[in-house]
Amino acid sequence: MTILPSKKISVIVPNYNYGRYINRRIDSIVRQTYPIHELIVLDDCSSDRSVETIEKKIIKVRKKYPNLKIRFVKNQKNSGKAMMQWKKGWELATGDYIWIAEADDLCSRNFLTEIMKGFNDPTVVLSYAESAVINGWGLMIAPNFRWSRDKEKTGHFTHNYVKDGRDEIQEIMAIRCTIPNVSGVVFKKDQRVLKFLEESLRFSQVGDWYLYAKILEDGKVSYNQKSLNMFRIHQKSKTNRTKNDEKHFDEIVEMHRYFEDNYDLSEKVLEWMKDERKRVKERMRVAHS
Repeated sequence: MTILPSKKISVIVPNYNYGRYINRRIDSIVRQTYPIHELIVLDDCSSDRSVETIEKKIIKVRKKYPNLKIRFVKNQKNSGKAMMQWKKGWELATGDYIWIAEADDLCSRNFLTEIMKGFNDPTVVLSYAESAVINGWGLMIAPNFRWSRDKEKTGHFTHNYVKDGRDEIQEIMAIRCTIPNVSGVVFKKDQRVLKFLEESLRFSQVGDWYLYAKILEDGKVSYNQKSLNMFRIHQKSKTNRTKNDEKHFDEIVEMHRYFEDNYDLSEKVLEWMKDERKRVKERMRVAHS
């Protein structure tokens, strides 16, 4: 007899024109060594064959996993923001924990088994793993994302830890968004997060950073240094970032002001924040020269 885990995980899969990746993505979710409670697939009015592909895949999954709750929700109009889908999925979820597994990403089979260990501490509100980076063809670009998140070479992400969320913000998250990909995160479900998701919609570039920070203001974070998540970066993502650099910089400034106003940041961290803004400005200058 299979003993189901006590922690019920709702998996939200937001999709927009990722029909070519969705079969492998769903397989990576339902084949987890830690069984999931429900699968919620959201399509944001894709223009490719995503809907047809997903419908066929769900038929197969239901046959193999007859006890798994599955919902497929199709938008008739594109929402225009990925985080609108995150919010919709959160509202539909019935589990105690939420995993927003983006449709184009992948993960190891033991992703949830490792991540859920973080919640052995009942005060943990967000547990996440290191991310490897893959390209559009699934080839690895980088074995982890530490090079991008710890430019100051503090060694912050070289070991597993459980830490107070406010300490995490004061030590490093105030500088930049240090969680590279939502697919690497499992959240403890809390209805207050819906308010944070709504607030995050005012941002076009840093809504995820805002969301993580607000959640961590009232709980602990658990980090696993293993690259259990595979974050897919597309060429078009880089192009879009260049076009939105000015907006991105303005939103970084807004986040930095928020942290400066609400946290007792060290002089060292304040200096690193200035350096981060300079780096972004220099990237903008090079991109537009």
